[in-house]
Amino acid sequence: MKHPHAVRLTQLGPKPRYFFSTRDPAARFRSGFYSRKRKGRPRNDVDWTPHEALAFARFEHANDLAEALFEEGPRGNDAVAAIRSISHTSRNLVDWFERRGQLFEVCPPLWIVRQEQFESDLAILLARIGFDDTSRLVHDEDAAHRNDYAGTPPLSEKAMANLQAWYVQDYAFLRLCEAWMAANGAGSPMTERSGAARHHPRAPHEAILDISK
Repeated sequence: MKHPHAVRLTQLGPKPRYFFSTRDPAARFRSGFYSRKRKGRPRNDVDWTPHEALAFARFEHANDLAEALFEEGPRGNDAVAAIRSISHTSRNLVDWFERRGQLFEVCPPLWIVRQEQFESDLAILLARIGFDDTSRLVHDEDAAHRNDYAGTPPLSEKAMANLQAWYVQDYAFLRLCEAWMAANGAGSPMTERSGAARHHPRAPHEAILDISK
């Protein structure tokens, strides 16, 4: 079962079977900015909130907003208000794991799929849940909801530094994820606590936390 963005780990029950995906917070910020700037099109068409309308009126590009973070004065204040107003940029990765700080010991995931290592991480996940019919996997460009960054400036060094400071908790959480994945490397058996079904098809109650945006 794929859960929408609003679902947190605390809502999946005491011993959930789940996995989640991650993405570098700065890349996630840039993607989220332009996704909402085009109102989710072409896959979706969700109008801006009044708060988002002000944000996009004041900041044309993701780099403009990121560079203005932490500036003294009105421009910096506008940047803080804007990043907190745009739906995809206002969220922190760690928000999905509130009150579950010991998840890797108490309720570890089946696996984590990092966008930067998507193919290899997905292969490990599929092996761990006993899913070997890859012909059922669908590759849909519209569903992938990729951004076209043509004509948009890349994130500058200043923008990257500001985003690393803004999303500091997320970067710390990603280090925890990397450490857990290294300790439970490719091909290692999953524990009973994680509930992996290594020789059975995916069970219908396995959960996907949709946190990659």
